[in-house]
Amino acid sequence: MAEPVEEILDDAPQPKKAAKIMTWTPPMSACLLKCLAHIAAKGVKTDKGFKEVHITKATKDVTQLVGYEVTTTQVTNHLRKWKTRWQKIDKLRTLSGALWNDDEKMIVLADQHYLDHTQDHKGDVEFLNTPLLNYEYMEACFANKLATGKFAMGSNEALGKPIQVECPGKSIDLESGETNGEGFVEAQAAFGIVGEGMDATTPSPSSGSNKKRKRASMLSDEDSVQVSNMSDALRVVAGAINNTCHAETHPDLCKTVMDLPGFEMDHKLAVLDYLTEHKGKGLNFMKMEDVVREAAFKRIIAKNPDLL
Repeated sequence: MAEPVEEILDDAPQPKKAAKIMTWTPPMSACLLKCLAHIAAKGVKTDKGFKEVHITKATKDVTQLVGYEVTTTQVTNHLRKWKTRWQKIDKLRTLSGALWNDDEKMIVLADQHYLDHTQDHKGDVEFLNTPLLNYEYMEACFANKLATGKFAMGSNEALGKPIQVECPGKSIDLESGETNGEGFVEAQAAFGIVGEGMDATTPSPSSGSNKKRKRASMLSDEDSVQVSNMSDALRVVAGAINNTCHAETHPDLCKTVMDLPGFEMDHKLAVLDYLTEHKGKGLNFMKMEDVVREAAFKRIIAKNPDLL
C-alpha cells in the first residue's frame, strides 16, 4: 500500500503584478478637464484646488468614457500634467511682443521673433502660433481667480451649502439673495455690535417693508474726517505719480502710425490720438516689429470702437 504524500504549501511571497500603464488620449483628457471645469464654474473649487469628492466624480466620468476602471491616482497624476501646461502657457503669454488671439486661443509671435525664441526654447513650439488644446477648460480649472459673491467660501466650508450665521432665535442665509435684514439686529446685539441709535431691544424690520435700512456708522465724526482727508491725499499723490509717468510721446509716433499701409486715414488719426493720450502704450507700440505693430493697430480699433 502506497504511503500518503504530504502536500507542502509554498509560503513564499508571490511577486506583485506590475500596475497597468494607462495611455491618455485627447478625448480622455478633454473629458477629465471638462468635468472639473464645470465643477469650478459652480464656485466650489477651493484655493488649494479640487477636493477628493470632485476628483472621484471626474474619475467616474473618465471610467464611463473608456469602459474600464480608472483610478483616482491616475486622474490626479494626469491633472498635475495639465496644471504644468497651464503654468507654462501663462508664462509664455507674458513674453515681450506676444499677442493673444482670443478667438483661436493662441499665443501669437511675429515670424522672426518666433524663430529666435524657438531656437533657444524648443519645448515652447507646441504652445506658440498654434491653437491651445482645452484652453478654456484649463483656465477654469487652474487660473488664479477668486470666487466672489455667494460663491466665496473658505476651504473648510461644506461645499454646495449656504453659509449660515447663527444668532439668538434667527438664522441668516447669506446666499439666498432674499435676506431682508431680519435677524441682523439681534445678531449685532448678541455679539456686542450696537451702533448709534440702536440697542438690543430694537425690533427687526418687517418682511413687508420696502424701505432701505441705513447701516449704522462705526466711526466717530473725528475718525470720519481723518479717513476723508487721507483719501483726498492719496488721490493727489496718485495723480502726481500718473502725471510723471511717460510725460512725453515718442518723437516718431506720428510718422510711424501714418506710414502703416492698408489703413484708412480716419483710423490712423483715431489710433494716433489714442496712443498720444496713453503714452505708455504709445512707447510700447514703437518698440514692436512691423507685423506685431499692424496687429496691435487692428486690436486698438477693435477694442475701442468709440474712437471712430
